[in-house]
Amino acid sequence: MTNFQRIGATSNTQVGRDFESKAKEFFLQQGLCLQSNFSLPIGIDGRAKTHSFDLGDGEKRVIVECKSHTWTEAWNVPSAKMTTWNQAMYFFHATPNDYRKI
Repeated sequence: MTNFQRIGATSNTQVGRDFESKAKEFFLQQGLCLQSNFSLPIGIDGRAKTHSFDLGDGEKRVIVECKSHTWTEAWNVPSAKMTTWNQAMYFFHATPNDYRKI
C-alpha cells in the first residue's frame, strides 16, 4: 500500500490547517482580518450554490484558498494536485467579479 502522507507530518489535514493558520496570520499582519470557512454564493449563468473558501471577508470583498502542496519524491507533479488547483480556479471564476481572489 502506498502512503501519501507528507514526510514528517502528523497528517496531511494538519499540514493544511497549519498552512491556513499561517496564511491567516500573514494577512492579519497586513491589516486584513479574514474569517475561516468563509461561505459565499457562487455560480455561473445565475445559478448559485454556497461554497466555503478557506478564508474570506465579505466587507472587503476578498477570498483566499490555501493550498500546501509538495512535489513527489521523484520531483513529479501528481495529477491529483493539478485537479485540486483546477477546481480552485473554477471556484474563483464562479465568484462575483468584485471579489479579490488570492
